[in-house]
Amino acid sequence: MNKINISLLKKLRKKTQLSIDKCKKALLLNDNNLEKSIKYLKNLNYYINDNNLKYGLISNKIKSKKAAMIKINCKTDFTTLNKEIINFSDLILNFILKNNILYLEEIKKKFHKKINFLKNKFNENIKIKDFCLLKGKYINNYLHNYKIGTIILVEKINKNNIKLDNKKIKKISMHITASNPNFISINDIPDIIKYDLINNIKKKKIINNYNEIENKKKIQKKIKLKLKEITLYHQQFIFNTKLTVNNYLKKNNILVKKFYRFQVK
Repeated sequence: MNKINISLLKKLRKKTQLSIDKCKKALLLNDNNLEKSIKYLKNLNYYINDNNLKYGLISNKIKSKKAAMIKINCKTDFTTLNKEIINFSDLILNFILKNNILYLEEIKKKFHKKINFLKNKFNENIKIKDFCLLKGKYINNYLHNYKIGTIILVEKINKNNIKLDNKKIKKISMHITASNPNFISINDIPDIIKYDLINNIKKKKIINNYNEIENKKKIQKKIKLKLKEITLYHQQFIFNTKLTVNNYLKKNNILVKKFYRFQVK
């Protein structure tokens, strides 16, 4: 799809407060789907403006080979840390896990009355911002102070009869929570993102004391380092910095299929 829906572009810009170029690319990559475009931009860690809801809560849960995670935004940290909000997030997670929910609107519709009740009780805006669901034999989760959360789906590299070590999978969840990779491997990075990243590096790299050949080499090195920095497999493993995450995974017969990481500022 090459044409941009102007009406959706205006809505996306108003919702995200991002540049026209970023919004155009998001819509092009997501077939002019507004909700998918917003999710895409969020996955790239672009800040999404949402009526000054600066605080929030992340919660996740595993049950019956399924993992779910929810993000709720609030206006104040006081509300975020309230036990009633935490219990509400758990209620939503149970609903997602039991019903295999696919769309955020289903959750909003189900808990519309409860959200309004909480808004009136705390006298501030509260919003169910996002959620995700993973299903599979080997799943794991990690949650840090209700501020950062990760759920992960893995498989075996070699399809042998030996079960994967859940404690070792947990370490991957913890690493993702701490190190914030955007993609699993370089192959997963869309070309348009690579293009933007390379252009930004080239603009910042000013030819000064280096000749043109030396400068090109430095730019290429910087590009490779940046691509590795945002991918899980190439990051240094936080539990053993002598290894990359990929080294650790291969050593333990683990293949990362998918992960989600949510964070509140």
